[in-house]
Amino acid sequence: MMYVVIGLGNFGVALSEKLTAMGHEVIGVDSNINLVEEYKNSIGSTICVNIADESSLQMLPLSDADEVVVALGEHVGNSVLVVALLKQYGVKRLVARASNKLHRTILEAIGVDEVLMPELHAADLYALSSESKQIKSAFVIDEAHQIIEMEIPKILVTQSVSQVNFEGTFNVSLIAVKRRKTKLNVFGKNSFLYEMENHKSADFLFEEFDRVLLFGDIKSLQKIERQLF
Repeated sequence: MMYVVIGLGNFGVALSEKLTAMGHEVIGVDSNINLVEEYKNSIGSTICVNIADESSLQMLPLSDADEVVVALGEHVGNSVLVVALLKQYGVKRLVARASNKLHRTILEAIGVDEVLMPELHAADLYALSSESKQIKSAFVIDEAHQIIEMEIPKILVTQSVSQVNFEGTFNVSLIAVKRRKTKLNVFGKNSFLYEMENHKSADFLFEEFDRVLLFGDIKSLQKIERQLF
C-alpha cells in the first residue's frame, strides 16, 4: 500500500518508519527541511513542502495514495486546515491525529475516516499494565471491550484449548497464542522472542510462558485475572 504521512513529529516519524519497515511505500511530508533530511534514509521518501499552502499540497501524489495520515496533533490549526483541504481533494482514505477531545470532535465533523489519539491509547495501556502485571499489552475497542495480551496462568499450563474453553468458561474469545522462543543476540547471549502458534486444534496444549490474546468485555477479562492469578 502507499501512504502519505503529513507531519514528521514524533508520531509521524514513528508511524512512517514502521510502515516503511513493513514494506509499504511511504512518503513523509513536512515543512521543516531539517526533519525531511534527518529521516530521508529511514522513511521510504521524504518531501519538504509548505503544508499550510493549498497549491503545495496539491503537488503531492494524493490520488495515488491508499491512505493519507495527517499527523499534526500538536498544531491544531494546521491540522484542521490540512484535513479540510484534503477532504476537498477526495483522497481515498483520510486519517488524522487529534491532540484532545475538542480536536477530535472537529476532525470528526469535517469527516475524516479515522481519528487517532496515540497519547490516550498509551495512557490506557499504561493504566492497564500498572493495574495488572499479567497484561503485557492491550487494545481498547470501545468503552466496554478490549483485546489483551497476557501470560498464560500457571494453572492452565499443560491444559488443552478445549479443556480451558475460554469462551464457555469466561465468555471471552481466544484470538491467538504466542510462544516464547530462545535465540542468540548479537552479543552471543540468549534472548527471547515470541512467535504465533497454530492453536486451532482443540488438543493444542498451553506451555509455560505462552501468551494468549483474548477479546471480550472488560468485566469478563477482569474475571479471568481474579480467578486464575
